[in-house]
Order: sequence, then structure tokens, then C-alpha cells
Amino acid sequence: MIDFNGKRALIFGVASETSIAWSITEWVIKAGGSVVLVYQKRFLSRIMQLTKDVEGIEGLHECDVSFEDQVKNLFNNLEGRFDMIVHSIGFAPASALSKPTIFTTEEDFNTTMIISAYSLQRIARHAMRVLNPNSSMITLTYLAATRLVDGYRIMSVAKAALESFVRELSPILGAAGHRINAISAGPIRTLAASGIPGFDNILGYMDKTTPLKRAVVQEDVAKAAIFLMSELASGITGQTIFVDSGYSIVGVPNVTD
Repeated sequence: MIDFNGKRALIFGVASETSIAWSITEWVIKAGGSVVLVYQKRFLSRIMQLTKDVEGIEGLHECDVSFEDQVKNLFNNLEGRFDMIVHSIGFAPASALSKPTIFTTEEDFNTTMIISAYSLQRIARHAMRVLNPNSSMITLTYLAATRLVDGYRIMSVAKAALESFVRELSPILGAAGHRINAISAGPIRTLAASGIPGFDNILGYMDKTTPLKRAVVQEDVAKAAIFLMSELASGITGQTIFVDSGYSIVGVPNVTD
């Protein structure tokens, strides 16, 4: 078992009990670590209910990562240093997801890119001064960053930028002794996924086409995150690790079994 005793994690992106970020939170605590959660205002009531009486939650901080001043104020008000940061943030306006990418407006493009991709750079930049030596950052991406996934639309562009940020940030963080990696998770039924057109079809397809013959669940991704943030992954940085039951290796899927 990985031991996070005495380690602290700053986790962005918990919105409900189905959030991947919440599963990661639970596994950090299970490993002996403590967590500070950063949430968006509209999810406050859910966060309060979810974290009630949960040992290992040090504090809750509201922050909208689309605003530079809010991220700056967050890090100015944090106490102590951290060993792990989880960026599990992705958003595109419904008006962008409801139509083909060629019709995405400049406003919707900017909103999607700032929240889903640029926020990683913004968080990393401000986090540098509160990180303990040999700290690790994790972000969440999806196969649509490199493959065409019908219905994912402008989020595909944002995830491609997010993965590029992971590579670009890795030598900067690495020079200070820190690591950063992305997990490309298979489709999981979360609050965010509910806004993706045709998501149920994507999820059902996984059971027939992946080598493991099943879709992944939040816990699969959380356990990979725990590994990547631990000393066991001390030589891994700038990578995108697939946790998708093997779907990303499939060429021509076998749907007859």
C-alpha cells in the first residue's frame, strides 16, 4: 500500500460523489494523506454534504479558475505546503457542445480553453511557491485529445491543448524538482459527462470493444493517480497515461464476442 502519511494534496474539481476528483480524494485519505478541496461556488451545497464528517479533509476553498485574481488569492490564502495537486477540471458551454466545432463561437472557444486547459498553467504557476520538494501534479484528459470522438467537439481541442501543457510544463516543474502527468481516462458516468451528446452510446460501446470487456470506473483512475503521485513513479513526468481498459490500443474492434 502506498503511504501518504504526512502528505498533503490540493484537489480541484470535485463536483459530486461521482467526480473522479472525489475518488482520488478518498484514495489519498485512505493512503494516509490529507486533502484541501477547491470547488466552484455552484457546487457548494454538494461539497458540504459530501465532506461532512470525512476525516482527512483539512479545508474547503471556493475558486473559479477562469479568473486570474481568484486563483492568485487562493494560493495567497492557503496555509502550509503541498505534495500533490490534482487538476480535474473541464467545461464547455452547452451552446458549444450542441453543434459541430466549425460553428463554435469565439466566446465559447475562449471559455472552454481557459477553463479546461489554461487553468492548468495558471494553477501550476501559482502553485510553485507552495510545493514541497519532489511534489507531483496530475490532470485528467481523454482520448479525444488525439482521436476523433463524435459528440466531444470543442472539448477535444481543449484536451489536446491540456496534454500539450503537460509536456510544456514538465521541464519547468522538473527544474524545481516536481513532476506533472496526465491520465487519459476512459468514459465514466460523471456529472460532467452528462453534458456530452451520445455519452450512453460511448459507454455501452466500451463493454464490447475494450480488451478488458468493460468500461473503467472512478476507482480505476484514482488508483492510477495515487501511483503517479507517489515515489513509485519518481521517474515519470510529462506523460499521458491511459486508464481506459485498453481501448486506446484497439485498431479494428472485435464486436462479435
